[in-house]
Amino acid sequence: MVRERSVSLECLKLSGVEFSSAMSRRTRSSRLISYDDIPKSLPMAVPFRHKQPDGSSFRDSYDAGSKRMSKTIEQLLICGLCDQRLTVPKMLNCQHTFCLDCLEECLQKQTDKTFIGCITCGIKQLLKDPDLAGLPSNLHIDNMLQMMHQTPSHTPLRSSLIRSPVGSYQLENNLSPTQQCSKCQTVSEISLHKCDHCISLLCAICWLAHVDELGRQVSQLEGQLKSAIEKLDHKMIEYKSRFSEINDEITGCFRDKMLTLQRQQAELLDSSQGILNEAVYSHEMVREKINQLLASIGRPIVGSLDPVQLYLKLHKDMSVILEEVSLWGRERVLFNREKMIVETVFENQGPATVKRSASSKPLAKHQLKPNSSETAVTQFYKSNGQILHKISHEELSYPQGITFDAERKELFVSDKWNHCIFVFSQDGQLLRKLCSKGDQAGQLRSPEGIAFCSSDCIFVCDTGNDRIQCISATDGKVYSQFGRLTKDQLIKASQLKITSRMVGLKNPTDITIQKDSCVLVLDAGNRRVKLFNRAGEQLQEFGQTGTINGQFQYPEVIGVDPAGFILVGDGGNAKILVYRPNGQFVTALGSRGDSAGKFNWISGICVSKDWEIVISDYKNHAVQVIF
Repeated sequence: MVRERSVSLECLKLSGVEFSSAMSRRTRSSRLISYDDIPKSLPMAVPFRHKQPDGSSFRDSYDAGSKRMSKTIEQLLICGLCDQRLTVPKMLNCQHTFCLDCLEECLQKQTDKTFIGCITCGIKQLLKDPDLAGLPSNLHIDNMLQMMHQTPSHTPLRSSLIRSPVGSYQLENNLSPTQQCSKCQTVSEISLHKCDHCISLLCAICWLAHVDELGRQVSQLEGQLKSAIEKLDHKMIEYKSRFSEINDEITGCFRDKMLTLQRQQAELLDSSQGILNEAVYSHEMVREKINQLLASIGRPIVGSLDPVQLYLKLHKDMSVILEEVSLWGRERVLFNREKMIVETVFENQGPATVKRSASSKPLAKHQLKPNSSETAVTQFYKSNGQILHKISHEELSYPQGITFDAERKELFVSDKWNHCIFVFSQDGQLLRKLCSKGDQAGQLRSPEGIAFCSSDCIFVCDTGNDRIQCISATDGKVYSQFGRLTKDQLIKASQLKITSRMVGLKNPTDITIQKDSCVLVLDAGNRRVKLFNRAGEQLQEFGQTGTINGQFQYPEVIGVDPAGFILVGDGGNAKILVYRPNGQFVTALGSRGDSAGKFNWISGICVSKDWEIVISDYKNHAVQVIF
């Protein structure tokens, strides 16, 4: 059975841009074929018409259009390099097609053979192989060339139409009723293979060759991908190599810095050890002098040639040694973090007499009362205080805590090194000493804070024994104790009928009484201020570690004014911190120094009913009164 195939008049459809470009210029043209615009199925049949509106037949109109289309196709088959019909066309990556011989001639003229440039768009294509025969073929152009080869170049490409039974037009001359191979022009009644890529009908033999050509082009894509992988992997190797170098630089930099810091650390440790060795040596020298003087004192003066002169000599040697003991350790050894050095700062010895401040002037009596408002008390502390007088005594070794008996006008000062309490009169005279060294009731070990309470008793922070003792202000008799008590202490206290209570305190350094009802304890081991009732039960606590105003560095002493405001002496910051009764910070007083109004280490604080703040400073060996 003869099979007929209807063909659209637009069997070779071009994109609008390419078509207009081909029509506008006849020379140096190129072919950029858009396969997406080519229909992938047979077009609809064209309806039959006997006459055109101008009176001509439809066949005459078709012949004229066919001639124009033939000229357009002829222009598309012209090489842009030689202006001749393409021979062995090869397509570049930009989809422009040229003759193989023309491309090879252009490549030979180039100095750099690693690329070839498109004369139409100017895009350069890298060449993996200098043999240009490996470039892909333009199958669509090949098919068109074969069709033009069958039809003479001076004869328009056309087909006669015949009327089909269903009213469509069919090819009359160029196509037989049977299918024809687009490659070898073999006519066959057997169904041919159709390529959706180039829209060609191919016989079995041509189909195999066509598939091989497609496979060759795919293999070229595979080669390009493998080359891209090699390039990417090479970049990754270079990237890793660079990071390896960076890591080595970082390691070397920090190794050098650590070596420098280690050397600097060794130098600082040697400097610190040298200062310590000098202190140890001077300490041994003073001890040797003391031992020699003790040996001299142990020998009786009775029977000597001149007992009076021997007595005076012993007193003179005693004064010299006591002076050396007083001066020993007055220097402050500091580590300067900014300069990275160990510094020794020597302090001047202050006068050991009661002395009025040279700049003091009579001050107007303040108007504060115990029931004054918090605003008035806050304003009082923020005003500038003035030093009234200064008290010291030769027997004081390490004045730490201080309290005041308003009725008797007596000052109670705890001595941490003598393990006792000194009692002074208002004019600075020593009246008596209370307690002795030990860990039993009535004995102290490194006492620090003390606080006077009503009913002729004082509370003492027995810091070395981690406890608080309540003793008589007159003779030192023990009334009660609470803190970390041992079993032996509890047993002996029970035998002496002394009230005792176990409380979790760690190195309490100071204590004060708030309005005769609550006991405020400065728990230095925990860096907190704790509020207890007289039975030892904790009611409240506050405090925070730091160096700015309102924070603690090394708090050691505490006091309360008549309005209930809490004053904390911070030896580390060399300031007096003032808090409201609820623990809210108000202001800070003083700064570091050895002159009036400055401190080196605040070791005791007390506030009178007239808001006179009495402060002991063990490093300055002095007591100061503010306001």
